[in-house]
Formats: sequence, structure tokens, C-alpha cells
Amino acid sequence: MVPARILRAAFRVKPLVLGAGRRSFGSQAVSTAKVSQASSGSMPPVDGKPRHGVRKQAVRMTTEEAFVKTLQMHGIKNSFGIIGSAMMPISDLFPAAGIKFWDCAHEYTAGMMADGFTRSTGKMSMMIAQNGPGITNFVTPVKTAYWNHTPLLLVTPQAANKTIGQGGFQEVEQMNMFSDCVCYQEEVRDPSRICEVLNRVIEKALHCSAPAQINIPRDMWTQVVEIALPTGVQIERSMGGQKSIAAAAEILSEAKFPVILNGAGVILADGVDASVKLAQKLSAPVCCNYQHNDAFPGDHALHAGPLGYNG
Repeated sequence: MVPARILRAAFRVKPLVLGAGRRSFGSQAVSTAKVSQASSGSMPPVDGKPRHGVRKQAVRMTTEEAFVKTLQMHGIKNSFGIIGSAMMPISDLFPAAGIKFWDCAHEYTAGMMADGFTRSTGKMSMMIAQNGPGITNFVTPVKTAYWNHTPLLLVTPQAANKTIGQGGFQEVEQMNMFSDCVCYQEEVRDPSRICEVLNRVIEKALHCSAPAQINIPRDMWTQVVEIALPTGVQIERSMGGQKSIAAAAEILSEAKFPVILNGAGVILADGVDASVKLAQKLSAPVCCNYQHNDAFPGDHALHAGPLGYNG
């Protein structure tokens, strides 16, 4: 799972300054707390807890600005793919917003790069391509990220609302295409809900540690809306129930020949060091399952090697 510090990260890039129907960027960095306070018209959350029952202040902005501000709030600063006409309005904002777009030679490689970037850095990244043929090239990388438990934001532009179902430009059933490859997917049905939907998709990806998809008809862009920026909900990792921990400890203490099998769960929980301590306490050999040789130090005396395809 991506560390919670990503959600708490400061708003280190230059925030959008909205007003008079023009789009510009401020010259002074603003912290997440200040942005949340400005967007909600109230005090920021205490100890990361969401504000319930507090009325938020709506701000007039374009849908592109709303989209980029939500990305900034979640600390998403890297995007991989190929920009097409359906995403050009928003991509113009990326440089000034501090979002790096990695222009790749093919969507397939872009998806694999996004997966590798997030897995190696612990920072959530975004995948973007042109609707239709560009998006179809994301299927294998997204499914790979799904089985790798990688939280990714999959942005799939779609044919315009008024042409969907009538052979719109490069129209493909993109939601059905990825239904088995993501943990959550949602389509934007109204410009005023673009922030709400994007925020929900990002949080689902983080909480489920898997790719999540937002499908955006191309006529959702360049719309001016009055919208309250979401503040998000931060969910801390659970330490586990006391009874469950006690039961696990009892089972381990009574085991005659304990063997530990490490895998993706150890990596996602940043638990390699804890696993080493447990293995040393039990004098238990440790095996790593397929594709996760990094789940235990290979030079450790208790490392027993990896398992293969079939165990």
C-alpha cells in the first residue's frame, strides 16, 4: 500500500489561482492545510480526520483546474502515456502544476513504466492515453499492476456524451474492457462532479492497493463550474486486533518447525525488517513466493530461496 504520507504531503507545487475567468498560477507555495481551509471555508481537519457536517465553499473554476488541483492534493506528480486530442485541454496545465508527463513511444510501455515507478518509489502515478486504440493498449499493463497490487490512477478519456452509443470518435466499451483489471471504476456524468469522482477513484486505488479507473467523456473538459474541492479521507493502517495478534503469537510459539513464506503483503506493509526480526526470534527459514524475491534479504542466513510457479 502506498504510504499515508503521500496523502499528507504538502502542496509543494504552485497552486492554481482562480478568478475573472482566467487561468494562471500563483508564485507562492501553499500547504495542503491552507488549500483545504480555503476550499472549505473552515478550519482544516485535525490529526488528519475528515470534517463531517462542515459546509464547504464552492469556487468557480474550469474542469481542468479542478482535475489538476485534485491530483496535487493527492501528491500525484508523474503521468505516463501518450496525449491525444481528448486530453489536450488538461495536459496544458501539467508543467505549471508541477506534474511531469512522460511521453512514451507506446501505451503498453507507458503502463509498465507507471507500474514500475509506483512500485519502486511508493508514489502513486497516473496513466493517460487517447480514447479507443490508445486505451486498449493499457489492458495488459493494468492487469499486471492489478496482480502486483499497485495503486495506479487510470485515466481513460471517452467519446463525447452526445455521441456515445452512436459510433462516436474511436468509441470503445472502455468500462467493460477494464472491469476485471481494476479494483474500482467510475465514469464522470456531469462536469460539476469531476473532482468528487476523481477523489473517490484515487482513494479507492490507495485503499485497495490496485489500479482504479476514471472514464471521462471528452466534452467534460473546458467547462466552467462552481465546485468545492474535496478534502479526502485518510485511513491509517490497522495494527490488527489484539485477539488476532495473541492467537497468531500462540500458534507461532507452539510450532515445532515454523517456516515463513513472504510475499507481496510484506512489501506493501513495509514489513521486511519486522519479518527479519520474527525469523530470527523463531529461528525459522524464510521462503519468498513468485515475483517477490525482494520480500526478504537474499544474503540472510535464514533465507531459503524463492518458490516457483507451482510452489
